[in-house]
Parts: sequence; C-alpha cells; structure tokens
Amino acid sequence: GPADLWRRMSLIAAGALLAWCFAVDVLSGTGLYGSRLVAYAASGLLLLAVLLMSRDITLDLRAMTWTGLAVLAVMTIPALFSGDAAWRACTAGKLEKCSLAGGLFKSFYDSENYIALLASFTLIASLCVLRRAELAAAAAFCLLIVVATGSRTSYLAIAAVGAWVLGSFLLERWRRFVRIHLAFCAALAIVAAGFASYLMWTASRTTLSNRGNIWIAAREYIEGRTATGVGVSKWYYLRDIGEAPTHFFHSGYVLAIFSGGLVALVIWCLWATTLLHGKVLDGRAFTAKAPVVLLIVYSFTEVVWNPLSVDGLSWILVVLMLTVTSSAASAVESPGGTPTSDQPSGPFAALRR
Repeated sequence: GPADLWRRMSLIAAGALLAWCFAVDVLSGTGLYGSRLVAYAASGLLLLAVLLMSRDITLDLRAMTWTGLAVLAVMTIPALFSGDAAWRACTAGKLEKCSLAGGLFKSFYDSENYIALLASFTLIASLCVLRRAELAAAAAFCLLIVVATGSRTSYLAIAAVGAWVLGSFLLERWRRFVRIHLAFCAALAIVAAGFASYLMWTASRTTLSNRGNIWIAAREYIEGRTATGVGVSKWYYLRDIGEAPTHFFHSGYVLAIFSGGLVALVIWCLWATTLLHGKVLDGRAFTAKAPVVLLIVYSFTEVVWNPLSVDGLSWILVVLMLTVTSSAASAVESPGGTPTSDQPSGPFAALRR
C-alpha cells in the first residue's frame, strides 16, 4: 500500500515504548526478574514483522471482522462439547457478577473478560463494514458471546464506541475525511491517559470490581520513581512474595506507568495519536478508526495491547497498524493512480519476500 509517514511513526513509537521499558527493567533495582527476555524478544520480532509487512500489505476493517469471527468460532464451537468446562460460576458477595445464562462463559481461558474483549472488537469492526444479513449474523453472534460472559466492561466500551460509530456514519454522509485532525487525535489520547492516571492515583481497594487492589499495589511500589517506572518484571517479583494481587494490571495505562513511568505513558500517547491520525484511503477516517478508539477506551480496565510481550490479543494490534481503509483493500490504488505493485522494493525488499 502507499507509504504513510504517520504509519511509520506509529511503528517507531511502539518500538520506542518497548525499548524504553526494557531499558528501565534492566537498569532499575536488581535488573530483570525471571525469564522476561523471551517475552521482550517476541514483542520486538512482532513489531519487526509489522514493519516489514506495512509497505506491501493493505488491510481494511473486513480483515479484522473476519479474523475476529474466525477466532471466536474456534473458541466457541468446541466449547459446545466441553460441558461446564467452558463456564465459570457466578460470583457473589461484594463482586456480584452473572450473565443471563446463569454462569460466566470463559471458553478455554481463566477469564471471561478475555473472550468478551475479542467479541467486542469483532462487533465494532462488523458494525463499520458489514451490511444486512452479514451484519445481523455477525452482530448477533458477537452480542451472544458478550452477554454470556457477563462482562460489564464490554457493555460500557461497546456503548461508548457504538456512539462513535453512529456519529461517524452521520458525519461521513456530509463529508469525507482522509485523516482525523491531529489536534483532535492528540487531545483524545491525552484525555484518555489523564483519566486513566486519575483512576490509578485515586483508586480505593473496591474501585471498579476490585481493580483498585492492583492499581494501589502498582502506585505504591513505584513511589519516588513515577517518572521512569521500575520495569514489568518487578510485578512478577511482587506477586511471588505476596505483595501484589495475582491478576495482571487490568489497565494498559497502568502497565505503561509501572513499566516505564510517565515517560512510557507519553510514548503511549504518541503511539495512539499517530495511529488515530494515520491516512485512510477511502476517506472514511472516523469509521476506520473506531477499533482504535475501542482500544483506547477498553485500556482503562483491561490490557488490550501489551507492548512488552506477545499474547492472544496481539493480532488486534497487528491489524490496527496495517489497516488503511474501511472499504475493500483490493480497490486501493497508489497516489499515482496505478495499482500497487506486487513486488516489494526499497530497503528490506529481499527480507520482505
């Protein structure tokens, strides 16, 4: 696809975030705790792969839709034959949580939030590009999964970004935008990071279904090192000695602050800004960036993208960083009006092939 400076900048920002947090982890305290080098290396290789693909691969939102539906099919159809193994009992007491199905659907994972997150991204992508029977089938499938998980976070995130999608459709009936204005992108990223930081530093132990327990432990440990953080491996040390909850950060922003301090949070904002501002070749920028907005919103309470590792959610990041249109990617042409070449050229051409 056509080269875009802002796409390259988003990759540079992602790489800078990884490099900074790795350096902090190595240099702070007693250095790396445990075997985190494999995770860091995997993350670096993933970003290198996206860099090499970004010149020659043009994705649209249908790519996210069909990828998400395929992943969900693998996670749900076998579960029909697994009995109660794919379900978790409803919670009681202070954290009352249950779905309409009388349990919490978790598929083959320990957390129902994981599959709800995948279904939420697939649902938002399908709302942007599918129509009629396809849309009805995909949306019903995704909503059925979200309802079965009982994920309240997904309800709120889908509602917020659903309003964005509706506004995008109305706006684009009046005018098309190749890019979202840079100032708006930066403001959105900064406000989100500011609000997430406020949640972290004002949290009590019962904040947002006890997520405050995690955030309090994180902020207490980095006290005095807020600017640089301490490195993500120190969280595993805290868990092993019993001074932190067994759960992960439950916030992409808290992960960044703990791992690389406010410096990492600034880099995270730069990454989000460049990804939001990237060029959309069919002029439907607000529609095409809806999943990016979902990532920004969802990151308040879940780690959607872990820049320091590779996991079952990393495909979302890959698709977002390679998406340049909301309509059919096969119809995209280069700026000169000729179809893009199948043969890569320039630096790394041999490696790309």
